Amino acid sequence: MLRERVEKTIKENSLFLAGQKVLVAVSGGPDSLCLLHLLHSLADSLNISLHVVHIHHGLRPEASAEAASVKKEAIRLGLPVTVRRVEVKKLQSQLGCSLQEAARKARYSVLADVARLNGAARVATAHHRDDRVETLLMRLLSGSGLDGLKGIPLKRTLEHGIEVVRPLYDLSRQEIENYCRTFKLSPLWDQSNMLPLYYRNRVRLELLPYLEAKFGTHIRSALANTAENLTDDAAFLATLGREAFCAVTESSGTDGIWLDTIKLNKLPPALQARVIREALWHAGAIRPGRQHVAQVLALATHLSPSAQAVLPNGVLAARAYNRMWLGNSISRRDAAAEVTEIHGPGLTYLPRFGLWLQVAVKSAGTVDLSQLSRNEACLDLEKLSWPLLVRGREDGDRMQPLGAPGSRKVKKILADRKIPLRQREQIPLIISAHQLVWLAGVEIADFCKVTAQTEKVLYLKIEKE
Repeated sequence: MLRERVEKTIKENSLFLAGQKVLVAVSGGPDSLCLLHLLHSLADSLNISLHVVHIHHGLRPEASAEAASVKKEAIRLGLPVTVRRVEVKKLQSQLGCSLQEAARKARYSVLADVARLNGAARVATAHHRDDRVETLLMRLLSGSGLDGLKGIPLKRTLEHGIEVVRPLYDLSRQEIENYCRTFKLSPLWDQSNMLPLYYRNRVRLELLPYLEAKFGTHIRSALANTAENLTDDAAFLATLGREAFCAVTESSGTDGIWLDTIKLNKLPPALQARVIREALWHAGAIRPGRQHVAQVLALATHLSPSAQAVLPNGVLAARAYNRMWLGNSISRRDAAAEVTEIHGPGLTYLPRFGLWLQVAVKSAGTVDLSQLSRNEACLDLEKLSWPLLVRGREDGDRMQPLGAPGSRKVKKILADRKIPLRQREQIPLIISAHQLVWLAGVEIADFCKVTAQTEKVLYLKIEKE
C-alpha cells in the first residue's frame, strides 16, 4: 500500500526522528493534501507532532479562499496551523528574477522562519517523483551540469539547521491523485497548472506525454532512476571538489579569496570547474556559468602574470603571478583627491590604504640601516621638506631608486619587483617637494638616502595597526 511505501521511505532515510515536531507545507493541492493526511495517519507510529503551514502568495484571486480551506482542514484534523502572506511581486522587483523564482525564495524563507518560531526541526514538502523528472528535463534542456541534473534532493538543509524532507519522493503524481480519490479528499486545483504558460508546465503537459507516446510509459521511472544515479555521482564529486578547493585555496576573507594557480592547473577539468565555481560563489557571483569558469581558467594559464577579467555581479578575477584573486571589483580611485599631509613627527592614519604611518626624527648615529624591515625607511632629513604628502600611485609617477643610474617609472619598478597588480594600488607613495622619496615597502629614492654626511634621519614606518 501507498501508506507503507511512504513509511518505508521515511524510516530508511531517517527523514524524521522520534519526538520531533514537523512543519507540513500545505498549499491545498492534491500533492500537499495527500502528504498531510499520510503524515497525520503515521504521526503516532513515528512519534512525531505536526504543525501545518500555508503560504499565501497573493498572486491569484482565489488565494484567500485557498488559505481559508487549508486552515479549515488543519483544524478538522486537530492540528495547529500558520498562514503567512508574502509579497511575491515586491520580492521579484527587489531581486530582479522571475515570478516563479521569487515565489520559491519567499516560500523557503517563510518555511525556515515558521519552523524556527515553532521549534520544528523538519519541514515536509510534497515533492514527488514526477516533480523530480520534470526538474531533470528542464535542467537538461537548459544545459545544466551534474549538480543541476541530480534535481530535487530527498533532504535539504535550510538556515538554523532545519531540514526540508520529501516523504512522497518515490510516488508518482497519478498515485497521489488516486489516493485523494480513494480517501475522498477534496484538493484545491490551481488552474494555471493546466496552462502551458510556464516552462515547467510545458514540460509536464507537452514534453513528457510526447516522450511516453513515442518511447513507452516507462520513461518517467527511467528518468527518475537517472536522477538517482546522478545524485550519487554528484555527491562523490562534491566530496572531491571540497577537498580540491581546500588544497587550492591559499586564503579567504570577506573581500575575496586567493587561489594557487599552479595547483589549480594540475587538477582534472571536472575538479577545476568545481573549485572555480566555489571560489566565484565565495566572491559574490550569483549562478556562475560555464563561460565564467572558462574565463577564470584562461586567466590561470595566461602568459601575462597580471591578467584580469570582470565577471558577473562585480566580481574581479586577477592574476598575481602564481596566484589568483577573486573578489569585489574595485574601480581605481582618484588618488590625487585622497592625499594625506604629514606636518611633522607622530602617528598618522592613512584612510585610503587603511594603514598607519609612523614618523620620527632621529640622530644618524642611533640608526642601524641593516636592521630595517621592508616596511621601514630612513631618509636624510636635510634633503626633505615639510609637509610630506602621502597618496596612491598615478600614471607617470617616476623615481630614481636607491643605487640606480637614473629615474624609472614606478609602474616598471613594481613590475620588476613582481608586486601583484591588485596590490600595487595599495602601496602608499611618500612625497616631499613634489619628489617621490619612498615607495612604501618597496624602495627609497637615491637622492635622499642616508650617507656618512647625514646628521638627522627621518624615520618612516608603515603599520597595519
